[in-house]
Amino acid sequence: MKTDLLESMDKEVHVWLCAPGSINDPARLSGYMSLLSGEERERLQRFHFEKDRHAFLVSHALVRKVLSKYADIEPADWQFSTGEQGRPEIVRSAGMPLLRFNLTHTQGLAACVVTRDIACGIDAEKLTARGNPLAVAEKMFATAELADLNAQGEEGFLERFYVYWTLHEAYCKALGVGLTRSDHRYAFVAGPGGQYGLKTSDAMQVGANDWCFEVSRPTAEHVVSVAFQSVDCAGRGIVARFIVP
Repeated sequence: MKTDLLESMDKEVHVWLCAPGSINDPARLSGYMSLLSGEERERLQRFHFEKDRHAFLVSHALVRKVLSKYADIEPADWQFSTGEQGRPEIVRSAGMPLLRFNLTHTQGLAACVVTRDIACGIDAEKLTARGNPLAVAEKMFATAELADLNAQGEEGFLERFYVYWTLHEAYCKALGVGLTRSDHRYAFVAGPGGQYGLKTSDAMQVGANDWCFEVSRPTAEHVVSVAFQSVDCAGRGIVARFIVP
């Protein structure tokens, strides 16, 4: 299966999802804890609320279990380094597949995208009204995105806000920069089948045709956006799977 998965990545980007709230078996959770590094355990303990510790535990076990589907490496043996913006990358050793990944979790959902040596990012959000989304949009979104958002009726506003928010987040994560680097000089434009394009100004160094974006609704309550670098979006589809790690 590992060989098949790796070969399929020539034409696919893989997204693995799970519902942390449905995983409560003490033995399974104890097994997850045994997979984490000492640094990950320290980070887990910093969370004040149990629900946040639980989400962290399940989502990080998800990454380790998923990566082991592609290589003969035990889930506990994966090692990671972090860049300047805190983005984790796999510490590679000889013979290891050239895998890249990105993780996200929100209330009720965890998701991990995996590619074969392609920059990638993923973001998931639950469709809940919180804070002042319009004020956030006015600060973070491009003029065209803001106009589209304001054109939505009351029912469509929140979903469209999270579509743009997750697209910006996934793109920035794929680039390895913080969301504060989101730039008004580029705007996401809807295309067919949940795909989005990137319209940029001449001043942007990253061309619109270098990246692929897709938005999905894996549950009735969640929006997930994936960004990956490729010049052939039509030839590389996203395959999503729900699992229990």
